[in-house]
Amino acid sequence: MECRRIPCLPDEAGVFCFIQTEVLMNTFFFTWRQFSLSKSYKWHSYLLIGAILFTLLMSPAFGQTEVQDLAVVINALTHPDLGITASLSLIDLAEPNEKRAVDNEIISIGTVPINRRRAVGLSIRGHLAYIPTFNLPVTGAESSGDNILIINLEQREIVGEIPIQTGASPQQVAVINENKMYVTCAATHEVHVIDIPNRNVTKVLTGAFNKPTGITLLNGKAYVSNPAWEYDPVERKTIYYESRVTVIDTETDIILKSIPVPTNASGIISDGESTVIVKTTGNYNDILGHLVLIDAATDEIVKTVKLKLTPGSFALNSEKQLFIQGSWQKPGLLIYDIAGQDWVRDDDDTITNFSNDPDASVSGGLTFAPDGSLYITQPDWGGGGQDYVRVMDVIDASLLQTYHVGPGASILAFAQVISRREDLNNDGIVNVSDLVIATRFLGDQGPGIIADVNGDEVVNILDLVLIGQAL
Repeated sequence: MECRRIPCLPDEAGVFCFIQTEVLMNTFFFTWRQFSLSKSYKWHSYLLIGAILFTLLMSPAFGQTEVQDLAVVINALTHPDLGITASLSLIDLAEPNEKRAVDNEIISIGTVPINRRRAVGLSIRGHLAYIPTFNLPVTGAESSGDNILIINLEQREIVGEIPIQTGASPQQVAVINENKMYVTCAATHEVHVIDIPNRNVTKVLTGAFNKPTGITLLNGKAYVSNPAWEYDPVERKTIYYESRVTVIDTETDIILKSIPVPTNASGIISDGESTVIVKTTGNYNDILGHLVLIDAATDEIVKTVKLKLTPGSFALNSEKQLFIQGSWQKPGLLIYDIAGQDWVRDDDDTITNFSNDPDASVSGGLTFAPDGSLYITQPDWGGGGQDYVRVMDVIDASLLQTYHVGPGASILAFAQVISRREDLNNDGIVNVSDLVIATRFLGDQGPGIIADVNGDEVVNILDLVLIGQAL
């Protein structure tokens, strides 16, 4: 098939991209093919359909879609004795009523509690959530059923999975682009490269990892934390080896560097500009935690901050202030200024409670919302049902909302879900592939056709316009 560059029609925001395929040209003009007996008439037809499409695309009322702002919560507890399996809850952030806002445990991640299915990570791309999961054996054997679940947040259902090697124990996912993602695999000491459209592993990176867990992206590179621990069943204790941060070129998948860091590097995030931030937790005994700041331009450590405690979860806000959970010995929230490389609130001056509700706990997982408020997950690992997501206004440490969620609510991320019937192949984005799929159904009539975007039970030019508008 000959490829041509044809300019697409402008939309409300500006101009569509150039699309290199004859398929689109045939798609847009298929209705008028019967009139194309002469070149002159053919071009008049093209101009006519172009005018129609331009009018539809410029119409603010055409193709308007519903937008939902959600907090996505993984309820990670699996408790065979209580019949509890891991699940997913959604919080509608536009709903002021705290009870009505929560759709609790709408999707079960595990099916049989005895399998002890673990869900340990969450990455959201468009309206799709990617959740690494595996069955944790009771006996200490290798994990089973390792995969990445794909959940459509608009349809609120599992729409597929990406199988991972048995016994790999996938941990965290990082989406590189629309075609590629990385997943850290702790048990096999590897990072797997995944083809998103085909939902399979295409490459395994190995040799530079020791129980890889966390992963973050910055400036075309992936930074992977390696806690480097191993449980000795004979001595009945955990042995810690040298912890490192592994740097990968995301274009070539080449390992660029391995950076030594203090004991038990677990959490790793970036400030989105120039700095990678690593949290180490020590050995939970005589070795305490650290913060490590890495310059993403040189991949050199620029500062190591000693902590006087074993840190819990952490999160970075838009002001580059790092909020850190203290330990059970020293509870409360610490704040470190990444840009200024200094403490805003150290372990002697923590936020120990909400200013307007001192009885509500501030301990738990931390995630900043787009509006700057801090979401704190508080799981009840005993299965007693006291699982909450609390929302803090960090300006005055006041409690804004409290949501009652599912058992073991510990992992949270945010999603803006825009109605995406145009995403015909359920890959999380709307692109040329969806237009190509739509061409196979042109002229088909009846209910439930995948390419019937506007739901009028016929696939025609209006459905193509809606897909084009969503590109």
